Amino acid sequence: MRRDGVIWVSAEAADSVRDSNADSRSVVGIKWAHIAPFASVAIIAIALFFLAFSKMEVRRLGYGLLKLSREERSLRDQERDVIIRLAKSTRPERLALVAESRLTLRRAEKGQIIQMTETGLALEQ
Repeated sequence: MRRDGVIWVSAEAADSVRDSNADSRSVVGIKWAHIAPFASVAIIAIALFFLAFSKMEVRRLGYGLLKLSREERSLRDQERDVIIRLAKSTRPERLALVAESRLTLRRAEKGQIIQMTETGLALEQ
């Protein structure tokens, strides 16, 4: 119905136009109110997965650290054993025994050792 350049619409037609616009808006554009519950559940799930992953990573690194500390302790024990064997093999009694048995050397007697001084003079024992 048209009168003086103004379009008159009945109340029923206006309601049907509003309903059709609302339906077209809800189909075309998704409202944040509809997505918010799913987004919050997704954020919570991601946070829980990250928390579980970080705890697993901490535990894995702890086991790696434990393995490395055991390896360090065993290497330290091996080093101690090598030092003890070296000390046993280089003690003076052992060196004297090896020199007399394998190298056919004998102990120095009195008068065989000559000490030199800085001035070059020889001192006898």
